[in-house]
Amino acid sequence: MWRYDDLLIITEVIKQGSFIKASKKLNIPSSTISRRVSEFELELGVRLLERNSRKLSLTEKGEYLFNHCHPQMQTIKDVIQAIQIDNEKTVGKLRVTAPITLGNELLNGWFCDFAKLHPDIKLEIVLSNDYEDLLDDSFDIAIRVGPLKDSEFIAQFLFDSYSVLCASEKYLNQVKPNLDSLYQIEQCDFLSYQSDNSSLRLINSINNKPVELNVNARISSSSTAILRQAAVDGLGVACLPMISVKDEITSGELIHLFKETVGIHRREIYAVYPSKIHLSKKMKLFIEHLKLNAAKIF
Repeated sequence: MWRYDDLLIITEVIKQGSFIKASKKLNIPSSTISRRVSEFELELGVRLLERNSRKLSLTEKGEYLFNHCHPQMQTIKDVIQAIQIDNEKTVGKLRVTAPITLGNELLNGWFCDFAKLHPDIKLEIVLSNDYEDLLDDSFDIAIRVGPLKDSEFIAQFLFDSYSVLCASEKYLNQVKPNLDSLYQIEQCDFLSYQSDNSSLRLINSINNKPVELNVNARISSSSTAILRQAAVDGLGVACLPMISVKDEITSGELIHLFKETVGIHRREIYAVYPSKIHLSKKMKLFIEHLKLNAAKIF
């Protein structure tokens, strides 16, 4: 079966008018070129070149092949070159998917900063809690919360996400008795992000001792934004991802309670993409941007 580079070789031989000149142009030994041309003719069962000691001449079939294939070969080379050049440009579309809460709570700022840094890259961002198919849905990259499903994709670790206990000063002033023991949370109004509203599982980050509390869920929601606002408004104690309440703790709107205790389920956040081989320039820049921002979180 003849190959694409057989066509490349024979059209170059015809264009240069000799095996030696084609050899220099293609950086292939002239003996190899002569052999490949002969094999190509044998495969087709057609004589394309007439050879003698002084020059090459085209047969009718050789002239037909050159006239029709040479322009196409140049087009193919131009396309390949354009693809290679474009792969190193910071232009074009970058399609990204991420979980809704993580996108709204944290990544929105990262995305906007990237867009400011690279105005020629068009970001298309889809927030969804479904595991969008990277290939079928034409996504370049996905932000995923682990544990990850087994796959052949590349997973670049970004950061850990852990949950902390917090409440507003307004609510803490109402609590009787004062919260000086972790187990007193069982007597508080609780703002639950758990599927099991009656149980809260924690762990001591110093000695790794697990703790399970029976809590009274005044409000439960799958939205950290709702629970965070409820905590700020003094409606109870919450156990929420640190990335969701970091600003409120820094500003004093929320008080970080029992700092040595965190939620038992620690989540790892990854950037997932199909392959690390021949990544485009825009993908490399975006992944580095994610890693740089992830390193600044805590």
